[in-house]
Amino acid sequence: MKIDIGILQMSQDLAAHASSRQAVIAQNIANADTPGYKARDMVSFADSFRETANMRTSSQPLRAGHIAFGAGGVGGDIIESAAFGAESPNGNTVSLEDQLVRAADVKAQHDLALGIYTQSIDILRSGMGRIR
Repeated sequence: MKIDIGILQMSQDLAAHASSRQAVIAQNIANADTPGYKARDMVSFADSFRETANMRTSSQPLRAGHIAFGAGGVGGDIIESAAFGAESPNGNTVSLEDQLVRAADVKAQHDLALGIYTQSIDILRSGMGRIR
C-alpha cells in the first residue's frame, strides 16, 4: 500500500534541492581561482516548485494514481550567479564570501526540510498511537 503524503514529498524535494545547490556552491568554491570561470547557482526552490506546480495544474489531472508531483522532482535549473562583487581581472566572478553566505542558506534550507520531515513523521506516529 502506497501512502502519498504531499508534505513528505515536498520536504524530500527541498532536501534534494539543497543537496544539489550545495554541490554547485562547492564547484564554485573549487574554481575560485580559475580564469574566466563564472559563478553559478540554482533557481530557488520556491521558483522551481511554483514552475513544477504550474506545469502540473495545466497539463496533469490532480487525481490519486496519476503522476505525482515528486515523480519529476523539483530539480532547479543551474544559472549563472549574479555576484555581489566585481569581476576579477582574469574574468572570474566567484566571491568566496558570497559563496559562504549561500552555503549557510543551503544549510538552513536542509535543516528546514529535515525538521518538516521529522515533525510529519512524529504526527503520523502519534496518529497511529505510537509516540516517540
